[in-house]
Amino acid sequence: MEKIFYSDVESPIGKIWLARSNKGLLRLDFPCAEEKFLKELSTQTKAEPEYRPSKLDDISNWLDNYFEGKKMEYKEPFDLRGTNFQKKVWRAIHGIPRGKLASYGQLAESIKKPKASRAVGNAVGQNPIAIIIPCHRVVWSNGGIGGFGGGLPIKRFLLNVENILPEVEGTPEKGIDLSKFF
Repeated sequence: MEKIFYSDVESPIGKIWLARSNKGLLRLDFPCAEEKFLKELSTQTKAEPEYRPSKLDDISNWLDNYFEGKKMEYKEPFDLRGTNFQKKVWRAIHGIPRGKLASYGQLAESIKKPKASRAVGNAVGQNPIAIIIPCHRVVWSNGGIGGFGGGLPIKRFLLNVENILPEVEGTPEKGIDLSKFF
C-alpha cells in the first residue's frame, strides 16, 4: 500500500503545503488551505495522506535556504504523476538554471515539440511542484512576465529572490539549451 506524507511550512509567501511518497516529492502548493491542498492531492493518489512533518524536513530546509537567497540545486527524487508530455515539460522546467528565464516556446523547442507552445503553457500551469520545479522562471517570448497559478505578485517575489525579475516585465534570454536535461 502506498504511503503519502504531508506537511506545511511557513514562508515569506505564506503557508506552503508539501507531500511526498516513498518515491519522492509529489506536490508543493501555496497559498491555500489544507482542505484545498488535500483535495488536489487526492487527484494524484488514492492513498490516505498522513500528516508527518519529519518526513518532509529535507524539503522544508531546502525551502528555508531558497528564501534566504542561497543558490541550491534540488537533487532529491520526484514522484511526478501526469502524462508523458507533462512530465517532459516539468523536467524541462526543472532544468532552467537559477537566475535564468525561458519562454514557453523555448521549452517547446527543448522537448522537440516546437509548435506546442500552448500545450507547454497548459503543462506549466499543471506543475504539481511549484518553486522546486521553477515554473516562475517561464515567461512570454515577447518579454512579458506571463501568468502564475499563485498570482503575479508571488511570481515577482520569487523572481526577486533569485535576482532575475525582468526589467519592465523583461526579456527572456535567447538560446537557452535545455536539451541536456532530458
